[in-house]
Amino acid sequence: MQKKEETKQFIRAPIVTFMGHVDHGKTSLLDAIRHTSVQAKEYGGITQHIGACSIEYNDNPITFVDTPGHSAFTQMRARGGKVADIVVLVVAADQGVQPQTKEAISHARAAKASIIVAINKVDLPGADAEKVKQQLAQENILVEAWGGDIVAVEVSATTRQNLEGLLDAILVTAELLELKANPSDELEAVIIESKKDPKQGVLVNSVLRNGTLSLGDEITASGLSAKVKRIMDEKGNGITEATPTMPVSIMGFNEAPNVGDLILQKGSELAELALDADKVEIVGTNSKNMISIIIKTDTKGTLEAVKESLADMVTSSVGNTYSLKFVHTATGPVTDSDILLAQSVDGVVLGFNVAVANSAKQLSQSLKIPVKTYKTIYDLIDEAQDLLAWTAEKDEEKIKGRAEILKLFKLPSGDIVAGSKVLAGRFMENSPIAVYDKNPADLTLEDVPLFRSRIKKLKIGNNDEKSVSKGKECGIMLKPQIEELSPGMYLEVIG
Repeated sequence: MQKKEETKQFIRAPIVTFMGHVDHGKTSLLDAIRHTSVQAKEYGGITQHIGACSIEYNDNPITFVDTPGHSAFTQMRARGGKVADIVVLVVAADQGVQPQTKEAISHARAAKASIIVAINKVDLPGADAEKVKQQLAQENILVEAWGGDIVAVEVSATTRQNLEGLLDAILVTAELLELKANPSDELEAVIIESKKDPKQGVLVNSVLRNGTLSLGDEITASGLSAKVKRIMDEKGNGITEATPTMPVSIMGFNEAPNVGDLILQKGSELAELALDADKVEIVGTNSKNMISIIIKTDTKGTLEAVKESLADMVTSSVGNTYSLKFVHTATGPVTDSDILLAQSVDGVVLGFNVAVANSAKQLSQSLKIPVKTYKTIYDLIDEAQDLLAWTAEKDEEKIKGRAEILKLFKLPSGDIVAGSKVLAGRFMENSPIAVYDKNPADLTLEDVPLFRSRIKKLKIGNNDEKSVSKGKECGIMLKPQIEELSPGMYLEVIG
C-alpha cells in the first residue's frame, strides 16, 4: 500500500441523493435530470441493477444515488459510513411539507449531509413556493430568501423548468465542501444495496468514496470477507477496476453485508479499526451518558490491565454518572487513524507507555480530540477519572436546551403558556425548538419531532426573561402557538 503522504488528493464528484415525501416527484425529477439538455451528458441511468448513476454537467461529474426508504441513512455506523454528500430535499409546491418531508430532514441532518431544497411542481395550479418556504422555516430549514443559508430552487420535472439551476446549486455546494479523493488511498466504498440473487448469488451495489477497487481484491464489510470476482458498472458491463465516486455492483460475498456499511480493503488499517468497532465492549449501565474510548498501550498484557483498571473504576465508583465504550484497543503508538476514529465516535484517546505521532498531535489539536498518555497505572486511573468525568459533563453541555412541560395555562389574550422545568442547557428568546412526546435523551434516529416552533417569550413569575438556565421553572410562549401541547411533552432547543 502506498503511503498517503506520497500521493495527491484530487477533487472528486459530489454524491447526491433525493429525499422527500412520497409522490412529490423525487423519481421524476431525477429522471428529468438524466434526460435533460445537451449540457448534461448521461453516463448511465438509475436502474434496478445498480440504483445509482453518473452524469456530467458543464464538464463536472455528479453521482446520483437512489436510496428508497432512507434505509442507508438509518443504518449508518459510527465509524463514518455516509451515503451522500448532498441531499436534495424535494417538496411539491402544491402540497407543501408533509410527514415524510420532516422525516427526510431528520435523516439528512443525522447523516450530516448538506441540504438543497428543490421546490418541485411549480407549474401546477395551486403551487405556492412561498408557503413551502414558510413551512420549511417551521422545521428550522431556513432558505436564503428567509435569511438562512440553504439554497432553494424552484423547478418542474414535467416541464424541465430550471433543472440547470438545480444542477448549478449542486456544483456550487460541492465546491464549498471541497470534496477530495485519491485512487491510491485505502479503499472506502459505501453499500447502497445488498441482496442475494438466486441466479447470480450475492450482489452488493456500492459507491466508491476513496481508493480503487480491482478484480481479485480481498475486501471486507460487516465483518464478512470476500474476494472480488466481478465488478459491473451502472449499465451492467463488466469492468476490471473502479475509482472514486463510481457506482458499481460487486460479486464475491457469500453472505449479504449491511446496507450503509463500508467496504474496505482486507487487512488495511481502516478495516482493522472497523473490525474492532464491531467488537465494542461496554462497561457500566448508564446508557444515556456513554463515553467512547480508544486505548493504545505498549504490550497486550498492559492493554488488558488498563482495560480492567478502567472497568473497575466505573463499576466500583458510587454515584458514577457514565459508562465506558471501548471502541478500539490495540498496541502501538497513537496514530492519525486513532484520532479520526475518536472524532467519528466523539471519544477520547488514552495511551500507556506509547508515543503520539507528531501528525496525530497536530490532528488532535485541530480537531480538539482529548489525548492523554501515562507511564503508570496509578497516574492513568487518577487522571483518567477526572478526564472522563469532565467528558461526561461536556456531553451534557452539548445540549443547547431541554425542558419538560409540567402544566399549561391559557391567557385571556389567547396565548398558551407552557409551564416548564429546564432540565439542561439554556432557553433564550427566539430560539427554534422541537417538541417531543418523550425525553430527547431517549431518542433514536427513527424519532422525529411532533412539532417545531420558536420561543416568543420567557417568564419567571410576572417577569419577562431573556434566558432561563438549567434547574429553573418558567413559562414558555411559542410562535406559532401549538394547540396540541400537553404536560409530559419535552421542548428541545435545536438551533
